[in-house]
Amino acid sequence: MENSFDSREFSSFCQLASVALEHEARNLASTAIERFSPIEARWHPTGFAVFHIANNYDFGDLRLHIWPEGERVVRPFGAPIHTHAWHLCSRILVGTYSETLYEKSVPGKTEAKCYQSGDIRYLVDKDSIVSGDSVFLRPKTMTRSVSGEFHMVPAAVPHETLIEDKSFVATLLMTSRPVSETVTMYSPEAILDSSYTRPQVATNKKIEILERLEFELSSLVTS
Repeated sequence: MENSFDSREFSSFCQLASVALEHEARNLASTAIERFSPIEARWHPTGFAVFHIANNYDFGDLRLHIWPEGERVVRPFGAPIHTHAWHLCSRILVGTYSETLYEKSVPGKTEAKCYQSGDIRYLVDKDSIVSGDSVFLRPKTMTRSVSGEFHMVPAAVPHETLIEDKSFVATLLMTSRPVSETVTMYSPEAILDSSYTRPQVATNKKIEILERLEFELSSLVTS
């Protein structure tokens, strides 16, 4: 499997995913706790709760991502910029989702900075990072999406999510089948060979953020 993709494939996936997500998002204002509380949630290394909801779609998997307000669990010495092994299409349920997409660059280019890379063999071991080379990246696009809008990121594109601790943001998303073998992390600090088990979101914390999700969704319906 090559670390590349067909843009037509990405476009087709996003079209299918956006229709499915709009359908899935209906009625969540009154069913989020009932539907998602039985599902195990784990903290993503960059600090949001991940609920794996379903993998019964032919074109991808359904997830719920929540950035709770206040303290979040992040991977120590984590890398803020990363790629995915799959295409992503998300519908913003609550809040404002902000992100910067990067492109590879060279020294001397405007806004280009040097980062240490680390690779994850996503199809083999999702939890282990192997230190890589130094790479120059520079910001390419800044995106900002609000409730009801869609946000898409192709596989293998470096990006960094920018959501303040004082914000509450939730997205419902589809991820495509893997189209890349490797996920790459980028950090301004050294990345060492390491392994990390994503911690489970405590039950009381999970219920708390799902209650907040229902409240915020209900507020949108009545506003």
